[in-house]
Amino acid sequence: MFREILSVIKDHMGTGFVTVLFVLSLAYLLFTEKDRVKRCFLVYMPLVVLAFFLCPLSLKIYGKISESVTYYRLLWLIPVTPVIAYAATDVCGLFKGFKRNVCIAGLALLMAVSGRLMYSDMYMVKAANIYHMPQAVVDICDALHVEGREVMAVVPFEMQQFVRQYDPCICMPYGREYMMGISTEVNDLREAMLSPDKDPEEIGTLAAQNGCHYIVLYEYEKFDTPPRYYVEYMTIDGYVIYKSTLLSTEVGLLVVE
Repeated sequence: MFREILSVIKDHMGTGFVTVLFVLSLAYLLFTEKDRVKRCFLVYMPLVVLAFFLCPLSLKIYGKISESVTYYRLLWLIPVTPVIAYAATDVCGLFKGFKRNVCIAGLALLMAVSGRLMYSDMYMVKAANIYHMPQAVVDICDALHVEGREVMAVVPFEMQQFVRQYDPCICMPYGREYMMGISTEVNDLREAMLSPDKDPEEIGTLAAQNGCHYIVLYEYEKFDTPPRYYVEYMTIDGYVIYKSTLLSTEVGLLVVE
């Protein structure tokens, strides 16, 4: 279990430079900071949180209360930025004149190269709207929305984390817990949607059994014949939407045997 904790740290420490700076800053303040209040906040509190985080029992308890996959969020309690900033400021204060300027420039440069550009991540794209999510999600959700009631829709994998952020009235038969590895339950509809050889009859039947009013697919995955129990509804932003012929958005759900 301790190895699992170490793997969490490794996965969330980026290039590792900031972690090294934090540890060095923490050690520096441990020996130099005399103010009791500052020591409590900048030294003792981070050490207590780290000790708690590294304890296997903490992970076990956390897994009972929440999902173990989100254990990394406890690291957010550590004031990494304040500790580094305060220590850097204190170090720069040891010098005067030109040496201080060189120290400030050197530390600034070190911080600049200590990570990587966040926009280089494959999941980071330029914001297309005020919601900071793909415009296709916004357009599709607007098309599926029914005023005054919830509807069920099965959507492509990459949309799962956005749909309910934008419109909580659109439900899904499975969600982001699969992306995060929280759920281990087998879901036949999910497997059918992830299959490279999608079967319109299988997907239609499973979607109807799960009470889905809509099926959303990439336009290039468009079937020659619509999924069973569904008809083509519209094409939008590179996606094709199929609408149920059995489940009405105006009345209650019909059960498909």
